[in-house]
Amino acid sequence: MGKLGVSDEARERFVALQKAVTGETGTAWIPLSRPSATLDFSTHRQMASDIHNTGAIGPEKEPVTWKEFVWTSDQTIKDCVLHKISWRFYENGLICLEVCGSKDAVGLDGSDLIGHRLELRDDTGFLIGIWAAAFLIVKDTERRSFQTSTEDDHKLLKLHFGKLAEQQTGIAFRI
Repeated sequence: MGKLGVSDEARERFVALQKAVTGETGTAWIPLSRPSATLDFSTHRQMASDIHNTGAIGPEKEPVTWKEFVWTSDQTIKDCVLHKISWRFYENGLICLEVCGSKDAVGLDGSDLIGHRLELRDDTGFLIGIWAAAFLIVKDTERRSFQTSTEDDHKLLKLHFGKLAEQQTGIAFRI
């Protein structure tokens, strides 16, 4: 993070947040996970997904089904913009997130931690779980994609996978 022009204070705050959420430090992002602590973000935008895709991948005899939730509207949070967010859940427990974001050159901050938090629900509204990830984005960054994935052996997700709601609520945030 030293090469990114991050102040010592911001670096300490980021490391403390990362340790609280993941138990680890030393990278410029918070890995995709079900948070073990509440993320401390005051600047955020909550929106419902606007695209739902589904499909299958893998061998014909044993394909793995996936469901994807996409936000295509720009979500502006101070001097950061999240242009597109895409969450994909596979029935085998693989979860993938892509965030396309930018940060303008006129803000005072040299960098920000931007991310997305998903409250995954089934078609009855039952909360299955909450997943989140964040990425460090530096000043004067035009559209750039950030991607992460994880495997989560979450029993509720496996139990409710076939009944996921077609629209999900997500929170784009800036720390």
